[in-house]
Amino acid sequence: MKGISPLVAAVLLIAVTMTVAGLLAYWAASFVRTSLPAVNETEAQCRFADFKIYSCSYSNATKKLNLILENLKDIELKDLKVFIVYANNTVSDPIHLDGTLTGGALKSFSLSVTEEFKEITVKTHCPELTKTKACSGT
Repeated sequence: MKGISPLVAAVLLIAVTMTVAGLLAYWAASFVRTSLPAVNETEAQCRFADFKIYSCSYSNATKKLNLILENLKDIELKDLKVFIVYANNTVSDPIHLDGTLTGGALKSFSLSVTEEFKEITVKTHCPELTKTKACSGT
């Protein structure tokens, strides 16, 4: 009886090599998946989010704060909150703004503010994304 033919030997070597490569790839993928920390989808989006306080004005006559926010990126900003820093350095409870700020958009908000204040801070659903501005008064 003779040995196996070179063609059969080549096919067997390729099959064994591909099986080992598949097992190694599966092991490596599961190792990386369990070793790396999970990235929150919101956290990943927030890296590319940015906005600015386009304008901020206060009317003493109407006791209204008019605020325009501009979203500078394409990421929708949610959970918009305004904190008012009063003249005595105390900070208001969060004032929740209605709706979201869609990507690339300007949006206007009007708030009732009865006390004298020196600046406002706007926060979003992105923990690191906060803007502060002193408002002009009339």
